[in-house]
Formats: sequence, C-alpha cells, structure tokens
Amino acid sequence: MVQKNKNLNSRVLLGRLKQALAEQGEAQARLNEIVKLIASSMKSEVCSIYLKRADDIMELYATEGLLSKAVHYSQLKMGQGLVGRIAETAEPIKTSNVAQKKGFVYLPETGEEKYKSFLGVPIQRLGKILGVLVIQNLLERKYSDDDVYGLEIVAMVIAEMAELGVFTATDDKNKLGQERQIPFSTFGLIGKEGVALGTTVLLEPSIKITNPVTDNPILEKQRLNSALKKLKNTLGEGIGRKYATKQKGEFLEILETHKVLIEDKGWLNRMASSIDNGLSATVAVEKEQTAIKARIAKVKNYYFRERLNEFYEISNSLLKIMTKQKVTLKLNTIDKPILIARNIGPLELISMREHLNGLILEEGSVGSHTTIVCRALNIPLVIQAKSLIERANHGDKVILDGDKGVVHLRPEKEIIGSYKSKLAMRDKAQKSFLALRDQNAISVDGVKISLMINAGLMEDLPSLADSGAEGVGLYRTELQFLIRNTVPKRAEQARIYSKVLDSARGLPVFFRTLDIGSDKILPSISPEIEPNPALGWRAIRLALEKSSVLKMQAQALIRGARGRDLSIVIPLVTKPSEFDQAKGIILTEIAREKSRKRLIPKSIKVGAMLEVPSLAFSTKSFFKSVDFIMVGGNDLKQFFFAADRENEKVRRRYDMLSTSFLSFLKLINKKCSQFNLPLSFCGEDAGKPVEALVLSSIGFRCLSMQPNCIGPVKALLRSVSLSEVSSLVERSIEENIETVRPTMTNYLARINKYHVQIPNSSE
Repeated sequence: MVQKNKNLNSRVLLGRLKQALAEQGEAQARLNEIVKLIASSMKSEVCSIYLKRADDIMELYATEGLLSKAVHYSQLKMGQGLVGRIAETAEPIKTSNVAQKKGFVYLPETGEEKYKSFLGVPIQRLGKILGVLVIQNLLERKYSDDDVYGLEIVAMVIAEMAELGVFTATDDKNKLGQERQIPFSTFGLIGKEGVALGTTVLLEPSIKITNPVTDNPILEKQRLNSALKKLKNTLGEGIGRKYATKQKGEFLEILETHKVLIEDKGWLNRMASSIDNGLSATVAVEKEQTAIKARIAKVKNYYFRERLNEFYEISNSLLKIMTKQKVTLKLNTIDKPILIARNIGPLELISMREHLNGLILEEGSVGSHTTIVCRALNIPLVIQAKSLIERANHGDKVILDGDKGVVHLRPEKEIIGSYKSKLAMRDKAQKSFLALRDQNAISVDGVKISLMINAGLMEDLPSLADSGAEGVGLYRTELQFLIRNTVPKRAEQARIYSKVLDSARGLPVFFRTLDIGSDKILPSISPEIEPNPALGWRAIRLALEKSSVLKMQAQALIRGARGRDLSIVIPLVTKPSEFDQAKGIILTEIAREKSRKRLIPKSIKVGAMLEVPSLAFSTKSFFKSVDFIMVGGNDLKQFFFAADRENEKVRRRYDMLSTSFLSFLKLINKKCSQFNLPLSFCGEDAGKPVEALVLSSIGFRCLSMQPNCIGPVKALLRSVSLSEVSSLVERSIEENIETVRPTMTNYLARINKYHVQIPNSSE
C-alpha cells in the first residue's frame, strides 16, 4: 500500500510538471515553476536546476530556496564541487551534512550555508549529461533510496524536455542544445587513412519524445509488453531465417541468450516501476538505456561490457519499435555522405559502399571486421571518436581526417579552406602518379621493384589495372567469409577464385588460405576464449585442426584455377611441420582431382608467410620444400617488438625503420637468396614511400600494398639511387643508430624528393 501511494505521489508530481511545461510562457518562468513543484513534492526547502552550457560549465538556471541573484550567476566547472562531480561521474550524491562532504564547494552568492542536507542526481539522456537536479534541506536528513529514485524519475522528464529545447531562451548565448550548432572537433583512432570532406549522415538519428509523462500506467505497460513481444518474434524469425544451416547450434544459443536478456526480471521490473511512477513506456525504456550506457563506460571486464552492450542494443531495438522509427538512408541523394554511427557491421557497410565517402565510429577497434573491410574498400575511417553522435545533426558539414584520427564537425571556413588546399595538392600529385601507371618501378641505378596490390574483395580488383600494379601480391580469402553470415560453399568459393584470376588477366595472384582466429572470427567456428588471441589458436594452427575447412578451400582454389597457374601462401607458419602438413593437404587434393579426371592447375606453388621470427631460423629442409617466402610485415613487427597491433599505447611506439628490425629483415633476405627463393614483403609499411624505399634497398624486390599506395611508392623509387640508400642504411646499422628514419628524412630533403610522401586520399 505504501509503494502504491508513493507511485501515486510520483505520478501527481509528474502530472503537475507536465501541466507546467505545457503552459505558454518564457523558458525561465517554466523553470521557476518546476523547481517550486519539486521542492514542495520532495518536502525540501531548496530545489535547484543546473544546466550544462556548450562550454561545459554547469550554470544555475533556476532555484527555489537559494538567493535569486545567484540564478545565471553561479557557475561550476565539470568536476568542481558536488554538482560538478555529479555531472562528471553521472552518479547521484547524497549527504546529511554537506559541509563535511569531500569536494563540497561553497558558493556565497547562493546563501546555501544554512542548508545541511544535499541530494543531487544527473539530468542525462543516453549518456549525455544535460545538467544536475538538486534538493536541499535545512536540517540533517537521511535521503532514502526511494528519494534518489524519485528524483531520478523527475530528472528524466527534465532531460527529455531539455533535449526538445523547452528551457531554451531565444536570447540565451549559452542555450541548451547549442552543441548541435557550434563547431566541434574530436580525436579518435586511425582506422583507415584518408581524408574526406562531406555531409553528415547519422545511422540512428536521436529519438524525440514529446510526451514523457503518462497518467495511464496500465496502457503504457501494455504498450511495453506489445513491443517486447514484437521484438522477440522479430529476433526469433530473423535469426532462424538467417542462420538455418547445419551449424545452427551456436546460433540457436545466441538466440536463446538474447531471449533470456529480453526476459531479464530485473530489467523488466525496473521499467515497470518507472511506468508506475509516471513515466511513459518509451521514457522508461530510455531511462534503462541511459543507465546501461553510464555503466558501460565504467566496466572494464570484457564479458560484462559485452553483456551490457547487448542490453543497450536490445533497448535500442525496443525504442525503434515503440516509436515506429524506420531509418532509410538514401546515400545517393546526399553530397559526399560521411556516416556517423556508434558501431556498424561489415555486412551493412558493404551494402553502402558505392556511395559512402567516409565512416566515423564512436566505438570500434583497429582489428575489427568493419575496419578490415574499410581498408579493403579504401574508405577513410576514424574509430572511437567520442561525444560525436550527441553533437551531430543530419546534413552537417564534416571533415574526416583519417591520417591524424581527427574529426571536424561544422568546421570553420579557415579549416575547410586548409583541407581543400591539402586535397588539391593531393589531386595534383595523384595526376602525376597516374602518368606513371604504365611505367615500371625502376630506380635511377637500374634496379626493378615489382609493386603489387593487396586484395580480398571483388571490389578491389578494378584497382589492379587502374593502379598499374604487376599482380595481386596477397589475396586475403578470409574477407569473403567475414562479410557473410554463413561460410561460402565450395562451388561458390571456386567461382570467386576463378573471377579473381579472370580479373587479373594473366598477372600473378597469390591466394592466402584462411587467416582466421584472433580478431577474425567466422560464424561457423566458435571462438576460443584466450587471454592473448593474437598469440593463440589462429591461422594455420586453427586450419590444421579444422582440416575439413582447409581441404574444402584447397578444392575450391584448384577448381577455380581452371588449368591456370596457382600460387597459395600459408599464414602464420611457425615451424616446418605446420607447412608440410598444409602443403600435403593441398597436394593430396590436387592428386584426388587429377584421379577424377578434373582439370588441375597448370602449375602449383605453395609458399609460407613469415610472420613469426622463429621461421627465419628453420631447417634447410624447410627452405628447400617451400616455393616462396612472403614476409607479413604487420604481424612480424608485432611479434618482433612485442607490441600489440590493437594497443594504441604501443603499436606506434616501435619504428619499422629501426636498425634492429632492418637487420632481421636482411637476415631473411640473405637466407632466401641462399636457397634462391622468391621473396616479397606485404603489409601497411610496404605502402609507405620511405619504408618501401628502405625495404627495396636491403634486398626486397617485390612489395605488396593497398592499390592507392602504388603511385607514391613508384614515384619515389624511380627518383632515387637504391645503392645510395643501401649505403646509408648499412652505415646506420654499423654505427648502432637506433633508427634510420632521421637519416632518410635528411637524405630525401637534400635531394628534394621528400614531397612524394603524400598520404592516401579518398577524395
């Protein structure tokens, strides 16, 4: 009975707030009426509303009980005082003796010295702090959990109204919501290099709720239950239809997990309680989503973060159903669209690729599937760009600088002008690179370097002819698997490989067998729970365990070759026996195809990727059995320096041009020369002009890179003497210099060739 009365009291207060908000009048008058109502209802002498300005200052916008002269005068920085701390942490603070509370800051203009008790809660919406709501009492008062919850309910309504601009005065220079109009810049992480100027497109525009309060809890609960039922049905049908395969056990498990989450009693009870207290069903869901987002930011444990993220996405789906929100992105009608999203899957990204000019994510990782696909499609990407969605509108001008990992939203004219000049210079350079397309990369002293492209999707292959590359130095077969929800069948794989060879028109193509595990997980293979996946059960280790997958891929490659030359490279070989097993499976499948009178490749070459330092010290028998060596620079550098590729604190700390790493690469080159083995280098460093120059100078005669890197690399190689560069590198090694980068920078500046280091552009 007590709880029922509390609910009734709460609904009465929210009803009065709704009435006050609906009345015509100035924003200040509405705020003044609201604090009076809250103070009276909460049996407090003081109620104050602090709102967050565009400059991150918490300003007192209205008060009942404090001195009126403090309104729009009293200000606190984020983290300053109890109000600032609430805004910073997004957590309530309560105390019966505020003067003794750590962090308390006394504002003399408020006259608050006589009030002992303090309760403050954040005014927030989906992780965005809009302000702080405070009540104070003259006497010592121990605020209960019910008091906190009741004030949070009120704060949620205020948040919804603030987001709609109800409290914004027309002449207020620091008005709420101004962050959606003023210029804003934020730093993230580099996902894919490139610069793009364009128009903002939000994947999920913010949901506007015009009526956050209800006077009919029964009807609102029915709305919630109806939406939950629809979500369950949609989820069940969708997953059942999408993953109705032989391996559906895992997907049924996923489905059941989501069903359990949807039926979580704690989650459901909290939403029901919010409705009982007067919130509409939509705001009740949003209140839970807001709380979840705040918790996600604080949780470090990966498992719990993922579980909370699942709750967040379920809440988001529920809101879309309840608000009947349907997002249709017509990218072809937008001038240079740049997509902004919390996160996005590779499948959805692939469907947008034709029109997308760039991608900005608030989450994401360097090694995610989406990042991999962006690199393959040459789409500039910045990840972990915080606080962007809450500040962006559809149609805003935006600059994505993937070279530096920075985003400029609604940029000033000066910034736009600077980037346009930068892009104009790049366009000019690209035209000069295009003129070299049909010419070989031959140095001034007559050394020829073969430049090839990395590929993994059919969309990459037109770049082969456009770039002037001499073939596909690395075709990453796993990308065709990662962008699908099911494993492509053997016949489908064979068709893909055949099309790749058709597109190459006689130029060499090196197919890498599935490099999965670690950050690349297939839907048909349950990931191993490992403390360090990069060093764990992945690539050839996993393929040999799942030998049926490797056999099927070998069959598909053999049939896709259709009598042409076939080159296959085995990833992450650590010891000779792994290579021997993999090569044995491939040769067995060729023999089996031959015995069945099927067409077999004209020639077969099986090589190994040298990504693990130990392989460079293998036995003579290994180097005699392998047909070629391909250095996988990305993984090799990670293992050589013990620097995680996905850890921003260390991944850029170690220089590929360090003399220790170059000495190791020289050893690999010497070993391959000894056995007359073809040697190539692939990875992001191969596409950087200076790094490519140094690699060529120490003996690498074949480099594989992103298609748009061919031009800058070729231009530099054709303008210098490799023997000169080789002498500089040797001298640096002999003199124990840590890195040759300063030496190369000075050398290129001296011969006036440093300008060719033009970063990649998507413009």
